[in-house]
Formats: sequence, structure tokens, C-alpha cells
Amino acid sequence: MQEFAEPFRHGWRQTAQVREVLYDGQSAFQHVQVFDTVPFGRMLVLDDACQTSVRDEYIYHEMLTHVPMMAHPAPRRVLIIGGGDGGALRRVLEYPVDKATMVEIDGDVVDVSRKLLPEIAGSAFDDPRTELLIGDGVAYLRDTTEHFDVILVDSTDPVGPAVDLFGETFYQHARRALGDNGIIVTQSGSPLVMLEELQAAEALMRRVFPIVKTYTCSIPLYPGVLWSFTAASTRLDPTQVEPRNIAGRLLANGQPTGWYTPAIHAAAFALPNFLAAALETQASYDPSALPLPLY
Repeated sequence: MQEFAEPFRHGWRQTAQVREVLYDGQSAFQHVQVFDTVPFGRMLVLDDACQTSVRDEYIYHEMLTHVPMMAHPAPRRVLIIGGGDGGALRRVLEYPVDKATMVEIDGDVVDVSRKLLPEIAGSAFDDPRTELLIGDGVAYLRDTTEHFDVILVDSTDPVGPAVDLFGETFYQHARRALGDNGIIVTQSGSPLVMLEELQAAEALMRRVFPIVKTYTCSIPLYPGVLWSFTAASTRLDPTQVEPRNIAGRLLANGQPTGWYTPAIHAAAFALPNFLAAALETQASYDPSALPLPLY
């Protein structure tokens, strides 16, 4: 049986047994692969980094999506940057949104995901509320005159086509597009093996937004398993959401969750001591001096 191993990250490396290589191609931007693996089922890999799998995708997509959507009292217009597998789009559309705009730079990722990992997106790409744009998310956010309630940055690590999604200018454009009543969330890496990446992301967001909160969950597919997301807003604090409101809105959505609950929403913001201390002291750091990424 074949094996697939990610590159080492600070000495950490994950290996999965592969039953079959379902797709192996080079897009205009990156190496795209889909494997049928023993531990995770079908798995999407971009430039040798695991992105999602049919077995545990719900953890990442629910935590990326539900936390900011619940922080906003009535999100109607949502922007997803990246997210070519459609998992975040699917969760956004569980809410009574008017429009979900997804800007994915690599159309091959969308095509391959729809063909080989269709259960991740379900029918999201066919929903009339979906606007799928194949293009540069950074340029789109820079040029758009639209207003959004929630922005989800569902990207790879800050290398290759995703590098500009982790800069101060990008967050400034996001603040303009969100106005005073919106919220942005980005995946911000593993606190255990990518701590500097997380510190840099939060430090840059603090330069632009007055409210910045990091939260975590456990994702078996990703390096270090412990994974982080960072949310930022001018007015909305995602830690100040009533559990009963979350429960009521989940019930109204009518779609069961596999990971996210009202209790997990609150608990996700309870950071371990090492991480809380690292983020508290980062104000003395120069974010531009932090190594990005850690490979």
C-alpha cells in the first residue's frame, strides 16, 4: 500500500496510507491531488499539504463558519475567499442569507472537489444564492464596492497563491468591506507547530481591528492537530454570544452539526496558558520580522 507524507514542519510530519490516487494534476497555481486514504477517506492535497477530507472536514468547516455567523445577529451577505471544496459555502447557506459570494483563485480545485469529493459541498454550488467567482480574492476585496456582514478566509497556508491573504493591506480592505457591523475570520494555523504564524496573523489584525479573538479546535488531518482561527471586528465580539441564541439558530437552520455546539462555541475561546501568554506578549513583536511560514 502506498503512503503520502506531508513536508516536515518543525520536525512534525503526518503520514497516511493511500488506497488509491484518484487525481494528480498541476493547475495554473498549484499541484492538486486527491487520495483515497485509510484514515481519512478521500482527501484533497494542494502542494503536498492536506486541505480537507471527507471524514473530518466537518470540524474545520463548522468552526470556521458557525462561530462568525453566530457572532453576527443577522448575516445576509457573506464573502468566502478560497474555499474551493465548498464546505464553508455549504454551512453558510444553512443560514437565511441573501447571497454568498465565493472567490476562489483556482478553478481546478472547485472542479476536482465537485467531481471527487461531492459530499463536502453537497448542493451548495447549485444554490441560487451562490455567486462563484474564479479569480484573485485579494484583488476582488480591494476593488469591490459591496458590503458584507461576514468574511471567511478559507485558504491554504501563507505561501504561493495565498500569501497576500495574510497581510495588513488585505485586512484594511476587509474592514472597509465589512463596515462597522461585520466580522472576518481566518484560519491561523497550529499553535503547536506554527505559533509564529498565528502570532503574526493576530498582530496584523490588531493593527486594523479593535476586537480580535483567537479560538481553537482539534482537527486530526492538520499538523499539530490543535488548530486555530482568528476573528476580527469593529464591534462584534464572538465571545459574547448567548448559548440559547446559538441553540435557537441551529434549530432554525435545520441541519445537524457534527462538532459545533453552543458549549463548544464558548469553550473554543478558552485558550491554554502557553497560547494566551504568547498572544498577550506579541504586542512587543514586530510582525514583519516573524517568520512566515514555518516549513
